[in-house]
Amino acid sequence: MIRIINGSRRNQFPAEMDAMHRLRKRVFHDLLGWDVSVEDAWEIDSYDRSNPLYVLSYGENGALRGSLRLLPTLGPNMLDDTFPILLGDGPEIRAADIWESSRFCIDPEISQDRSSNQVTIAAAELMCGVGELGLSSGLSHIVTVTDVFLERMFKRMGCPGERIADPHRIGSVYAVAVAWEVTQDLLDRMKLVAQIGGPVLETPMTLNAARAA
Repeated sequence: MIRIINGSRRNQFPAEMDAMHRLRKRVFHDLLGWDVSVEDAWEIDSYDRSNPLYVLSYGENGALRGSLRLLPTLGPNMLDDTFPILLGDGPEIRAADIWESSRFCIDPEISQDRSSNQVTIAAAELMCGVGELGLSSGLSHIVTVTDVFLERMFKRMGCPGERIADPHRIGSVYAVAVAWEVTQDLLDRMKLVAQIGGPVLETPMTLNAARAA
């Protein structure tokens, strides 16, 4: 199940925010060793203060399995403002119909919770949730900054995307900017690969409705 939480109302969801930021610390700081900002048991950065939307995947037991963050590219975002080197010779991406996905992470303890074709269920749910949001909102593309390992995972999930420019070594990883065209075909293909039937969002909505909630 996918839940959407408006970052501007994060104080109304203390348990959900605590679980998400703790998971991000476990994944990005403790496991992957990325150079990220840590406050006590949380991984949190300046973009969390830009009123993002959080996409959260929950298992049948109600525990958080994974999360990601969505930001409009018309405002502050990681690709344009922190990692412009990943744009290569291309211009900044600033468009109302393009949003950025960032801080994609899956609980390492359930990373083996896979469908029969070895796609991690929580990862597929997160991407399908973004696809459903994007389609209902009329988005043209989703962009992200990721590493080449996750890029390969996205390909296995049926959503290879398109590299915006060549990868660059940033810290301990080779990072790359990827863009996905938001289409019904892409969403259908991801659900087919992950063996997901029906919608994944707890409540169907648009991005504007989620930000106004």
